Amino acid sequence: MKSLIITPNPSDPEVVLLSKEFEKKGYQVDYYIPSNMKVSIPHRDFERLFNCVEPKGALVRGFGACPSQKIFFRLDLLNALELNGFKLINSRESLEIASDKFLSSVYFEKYNIPTPKTVICEDPQDALNSFDNLGGDVILKPLFGSKGIGITRLQDKAFAENVIFTLSHLNEVFYLQEFVPHYHRDIRVLVLGDEAIAAMYRISDSWKTNVHAGAKVEPLELNEELKKLAIKVAKITKTEIAGVDIMESERGYLVIEVNSIPGFIGLQKVTNLNLAECIVDYFLENIKS
Repeated sequence: MKSLIITPNPSDPEVVLLSKEFEKKGYQVDYYIPSNMKVSIPHRDFERLFNCVEPKGALVRGFGACPSQKIFFRLDLLNALELNGFKLINSRESLEIASDKFLSSVYFEKYNIPTPKTVICEDPQDALNSFDNLGGDVILKPLFGSKGIGITRLQDKAFAENVIFTLSHLNEVFYLQEFVPHYHRDIRVLVLGDEAIAAMYRISDSWKTNVHAGAKVEPLELNEELKKLAIKVAKITKTEIAGVDIMESERGYLVIEVNSIPGFIGLQKVTNLNLAECIVDYFLENIKS
């Protein structure tokens, strides 16, 4: 039997772990690398792919950081796979929602998910006005991105003006979020379908709590409120395998974002579950449906 992982990098440590779990279950793993794809119209590319993979689906582990035109092309590739009978976990729609911080925020607002106050705009003057309206202490995030890369905290009006007007010359979209005191830690919950299976604290010496940026991890026992919140976030964003990032605040739990390609190596350090095995088992159980 042959299974398929969609990834920009087959040598990624988490992809390697997932591949080993597939192999333990008797599956040979092929890799669909978006940057290597060439599609001809008319074509038989997807039909050939369909015929060599069983079950007829793919585990999606990313489509790579890239400029906007390539993002659209790679999402189109996923759409084409689904159109030709492949089930993707996670789906193209899930990746589109979760990868776009603005779209995620719209879903959070629609479904009453508690989240920090946020402003998204293109005009630099609107962004600078929003700096004041959000309390003069804001987090500026790239619309697309992960691992905390490109995130900046703006606390000074003159510095904010310099950053915002510099970015305006690069035709950037401004995603501004109020800074919420959070004890230099936040929470990552891993959701598989209807179940929140594990969680951790990410603890840092500064306001940025990404493991990629050096944050340490500590185990966290999930309570019912966290479970329900994380599962609801995954459901509304159509994300079957989800990493939900949650902040503790004086207002209660606030959802920061949802990840449709959740990393699990950090979380693996604080749980006895074999997370790669859990993910592969979930995929195989649900792809056939």
